[in-house]
Amino acid sequence: MPKRGGGVRERESVAVPKLLIAATTDAEMRYASGLAVTDPFILLDTGRRRHILVSSLEYGRVRKELLHKKKVKAVLFDKYYETLKKRIERKQKGGKVKRGSLLALIATAYLKELRIRRVMVPQNAWASHVEQLRKEGIRVEVSQRPLYPERAVKTKKELREILKVRNAAAAAMGRCLTIIKESKANAKRELIYGGRKVTSELLRYEARRTLLERACEAPELIISHGRQTAYPHENGRGVIRTGEPIILDFFPRGAESGYWFDMTRTVCKGMPSSELKKLYDAVKEAQDAALKLIKPGMRTGRIHAAAEEVFARRGYATTAEEGFIHGTGHGVGLEIHEAPSLGKEGKDVLRRGNILTVEPGLYYRKVGGVRLENTVLVTTTGYKDLTRMGRVLLL
Repeated sequence: MPKRGGGVRERESVAVPKLLIAATTDAEMRYASGLAVTDPFILLDTGRRRHILVSSLEYGRVRKELLHKKKVKAVLFDKYYETLKKRIERKQKGGKVKRGSLLALIATAYLKELRIRRVMVPQNAWASHVEQLRKEGIRVEVSQRPLYPERAVKTKKELREILKVRNAAAAAMGRCLTIIKESKANAKRELIYGGRKVTSELLRYEARRTLLERACEAPELIISHGRQTAYPHENGRGVIRTGEPIILDFFPRGAESGYWFDMTRTVCKGMPSSELKKLYDAVKEAQDAALKLIKPGMRTGRIHAAAEEVFARRGYATTAEEGFIHGTGHGVGLEIHEAPSLGKEGKDVLRRGNILTVEPGLYYRKVGGVRLENTVLVTTTGYKDLTRMGRVLLL
């Protein structure tokens, strides 16, 4: 891993200053500021210094957190806020002032104070902010790529946070697999555990409880079964039965750090059909073929093609709705889906320090679906599997 610290990083000067107006639920803002702030605030990155403008509610805490960080300045924007609020109220004759508009105006006032007339904003910048900045004479360019593409290469500190979430995800997955494995089937082939029917909802509850005990949260958890598994993003519902595919796709986030982890297993309680077994073997072979290509310098489209080649050789066709209908993987970090992208048109080139998923899958309505997903770290010569969980269909 590159020897770089976490949080705010020193960088070379940039031609166009970067401007963000967001809360740290936004990954770019979380990365650039190194803070956790609920309400939207302003960050100006000139390349030489990062200026963080916050209200009095956050100023003391933010200033304290930034004391040890060089080339970062905390600014109290209240003086701009009061002046601009009065100006807008006069124009609107007592009308309500929108906080979003005020933040854009505060940013404008600060930019003019620094004699900056041109900024770069992210693609997800609010249209109202961009419009307000331009109305005030600021030249605004919307970036066509991430403002901080270096986010794709993880530091040692980031890796540690991701591994904490990995441990929680593995514990939650293990809990669900134990319930499935130890369950018994009734006359209707329904799984019974502890006197209760095993449902997608029950397993999601057990998984979330396990994750919360480890300071992780899961806005979504995919636990689908049977015909539901033919749809990759079907969350799953109802009673689970023997002989059917069960997809468990867990992608929790660290409640404090904001970092994600992603892993998927497909299992079956009881004897799977021959079609399901063949589907599983094909996906497993495709994942192995893709994993073999993970190394620095490899173009991501080639990795996807390796999985496709396995499926084509085994006779599995893909249409708009069935077959291999998604990419082979994606980067994981402060967003669950970020660079690099391992899809059909993937042009990203892998770098040491990338953390990404490898998750080929096949989906057919008559059989169901199979997906296997491991998250890996790109190393100097290849990759390190971070998932640390075996791949077994039959439980």
